[in-house]
Amino acid sequence: MTKIELLKSFAKSWFGNSQQHSIHAQLLKARGLNKLADKIMAESEEEWAEAKKVNARLIELGETPAVEIEVYPVITDIKEMLEYDCKDAAEALPMMSKSLAMFDDDYVTRHMIEEFIIDEQEHYNWVKGHLCLIDQIGIENYMIEMFCD
Repeated sequence: MTKIELLKSFAKSWFGNSQQHSIHAQLLKARGLNKLADKIMAESEEEWAEAKKVNARLIELGETPAVEIEVYPVITDIKEMLEYDCKDAAEALPMMSKSLAMFDDDYVTRHMIEEFIIDEQEHYNWVKGHLCLIDQIGIENYMIEMFCD
């Protein structure tokens, strides 16, 4: 995979994941799980911004971004939703870290990806922590905790 193909795949994934998180947030909000919905919506907005940042970088590099979106599942079960996010982040982190070597000669893009890795690690830690909380207090108590803000 070339650098440009990799950047385009990042944008495609983040646009898709942003839409998935937006839908999940709306589903959670409809169930009254406002705290969780707000956190997931913030993640959606962050991913959208990251995809736009990648496309802006592609343009700076003289490339034309693609209008593509990765397809992600809509999950209604809260624990399954978080487990999917955790698995997705756990798979993305090593791939993103490995991709840094491709950009040793492009500090701007490398720095941008490093920032994305930090954001992804923070999201992974948050999701993992909430899955541990569900295991400790049970899904019903977790839902009560996430109900209102």
